[in-house]
Amino acid sequence: MIFNSHLGLIGAGKWGLNYVKTIQNIDESILKKIACKNLKNKSKLIHKYDVSNDWHDITSSSDIQGVIIATPPKNHFEIAKEAIQNKKSVIIEKPVTLNSKDAKYLKDLALKNKVSVRVNHVYLYHPLYRFLKSYIAQQKKLNSIISIAGNYGPFRNDVSPLWDWAPHDIAMCLDIMGEFPSKISAHFSKQEEKDKKNQFNVSINLCFENNKFAVLNVGNIMQSKKRFLKVNFENKSFIFDPLNFSSIQEVKGSDILPINPTAEYSSFNFFTTPLEILLKEFIKDIKNSSTIISDLILGEKVVQVIELVDEQLINIHSQK
Repeated sequence: MIFNSHLGLIGAGKWGLNYVKTIQNIDESILKKIACKNLKNKSKLIHKYDVSNDWHDITSSSDIQGVIIATPPKNHFEIAKEAIQNKKSVIIEKPVTLNSKDAKYLKDLALKNKVSVRVNHVYLYHPLYRFLKSYIAQQKKLNSIISIAGNYGPFRNDVSPLWDWAPHDIAMCLDIMGEFPSKISAHFSKQEEKDKKNQFNVSINLCFENNKFAVLNVGNIMQSKKRFLKVNFENKSFIFDPLNFSSIQEVKGSDILPINPTAEYSSFNFFTTPLEILLKEFIKDIKNSSTIISDLILGEKVVQVIELVDEQLINIHSQK
């Protein structure tokens, strides 16, 4: 007998439509309902799916087992809370919430209701990143991580670019380091005019045990889109740059060479998109009635870091 997970999607913007397209190609899943605020220009969805302008129709539906939240971050907590209370597994777009108190509440609620909650820190699901993490586990003397992530935009009135660009890099950094930083500092590396408070690039400095550190450069006034992560060891470095390379790059001295995975790494599904990997693992959670909250635990830590950085930047800005 084929088990089909009945999914509901809340939010049909850019990322929401990515979920729609990806779910269509995954066996054992059926997108049963979609909720979105603005039904204009959604005729294609309306003709094919059960579409509502009320997200409660999904979180309260007895026919839905998994809820995907692809709304603006300010709505994540309220929607996820109701879905989890109704014992539905959830995928939440990053950042999981806009404060760590709410993230902790969702974590405790998921444990209480025994459901899985995955957070779409999408690069953690990227097969090249997963290969990188597995590959560097064999290396010794990790000393630092350097990253660059950003673009020109988006520009939002309600949240700073930290919430758009920092979650992925912080998530990868904490995932690789395996610990929370002992010291966090940040400074603006580039700013627009004072009245444009949500247009800036920032350098985030994280200190860890044994003199390890990370420098994460993120922002929304870069000249082009960037997603670069370099993990440095004593005698070599490894680069994850999915926008420019289809493989992990190993750096030794002045030599940069691609790493070609051997047969033992075939399970990493290098031709599968990160979103498809996320959805397949989520569907497996539902099928096995699993309680997987590792993403949520990490998501809470990511939000804690952003809160501390945001507080420092506000203080810097107010002193000018």
